[in-house]
Amino acid sequence: MKNLEQNNIPDYTPASEDVIDMHGEIENKERFQEFLNNVGKAKKDSIRVVKYTEEGDPMLHDLEYDGEVIKSTTDTRRDKFGQGSIISTTCTTIEVVETTERTDYILEGCEDTIDNTVLVTWK
Repeated sequence: MKNLEQNNIPDYTPASEDVIDMHGEIENKERFQEFLNNVGKAKKDSIRVVKYTEEGDPMLHDLEYDGEVIKSTTDTRRDKFGQGSIISTTCTTIEVVETTERTDYILEGCEDTIDNTVLVTWK
């Protein structure tokens, strides 16, 4: 795990293909679904999921699938009230857990204990 000074962090500029989670409002949900489909077909793909804090700070979660495992990298350095770290691990799959109120997308088979929730969509 690597910690960097808050001052040396480049500004985050959203890309058109980023999956954005703005307090439960999801943009580019179809791109996320495409990533899930590619993982299911063992086809290489990568996406960035950006969750915004209540204060509006972006937290970046990069997922890179190489056809076998998912490399997960979470960058919380832009969260002014958080730990400000970059955490990486490798996971085997993403599980979809549906309830009556929401659908959770959770990384499974990870090498390290992390916050495994990638995305939550509310019904």
